[in-house]
Amino acid sequence: MIRFGGPVYAKPGDDDDFERLASEHKRKGYRAAYAPALSLDRPDEIKRARRAFEEADVMIAEVGFWKNLMDLDLNVREANRKKMTEALALAEELGARCAVDIFGSYCNGSGDATFSAKNFTEEAFEDAVYMARHFIDEVKPKTAYFTYECFPFNLVDSPGSIERLIKAVDRAQFGVHLDLTNMISCPREYWDSAGLIKECVKLFGDKIVSSHVKDIKMLEPALAVSFKEVLPGEGVVDFAAYAKALNDLPQQIPFMIEHLPDEESYDKAAAHIRAEVKKAGIII
Repeated sequence: MIRFGGPVYAKPGDDDDFERLASEHKRKGYRAAYAPALSLDRPDEIKRARRAFEEADVMIAEVGFWKNLMDLDLNVREANRKKMTEALALAEELGARCAVDIFGSYCNGSGDATFSAKNFTEEAFEDAVYMARHFIDEVKPKTAYFTYECFPFNLVDSPGSIERLIKAVDRAQFGVHLDLTNMISCPREYWDSAGLIKECVKLFGDKIVSSHVKDIKMLEPALAVSFKEVLPGEGVVDFAAYAKALNDLPQQIPFMIEHLPDEESYDKAAAHIRAEVKKAGIII
């Protein structure tokens, strides 16, 4: 079952008014939310936030930590991994579905802007397995999952590689954060997003714990393949197929809009996605 969600725009001073934040999600018709900004050293706030969202029946989808876990500066790498461990601990305390980051890149600085051939090596795979086990074994979460978000510039990029990673990590609390758009890296997948999501569900449907929903457009004219994220409805992602494949699974899966510039864009995107998934008989 999917739980549709996205960002809400709080007024100044609302960041720690968790009842208001939860209520705003309900007003938008959302049943899932991104985690509010919280810190482990403020346990009372975490408890208040968790209670507010649970009472509103709004699932907290993810605690995101977006720093490079493979930074070549070993001090930075160690600090980032420590923060990732804390993000998973926060997700557990908050009742969030998962903590998530991309695997990163063997570079200095941002792991989602500078890339390396090493990202696809067997060493990278071993590093990904080691990190996932480390975070999970350190925190020992009972309900929250550690996840790598799918990303086309590293090894968490295809159904087959993700299935292999799940088997190698071999931890109950290792899950899949599915971003269908991020997995589209060639024209074949671009024109058959429905087939791509079916393959994901076939290989690891029971491990999907959260997802992002957005659209993509292939740039034309062009001799080299290039894609651009666009407002839902301006690209080719089959939202009905995406929603149905996830909605047919027994677990509750947040279905989260992201990367749009303002509230008006999110409202427009939500309306379009709702209309498309309704074609599959799903009301979100």
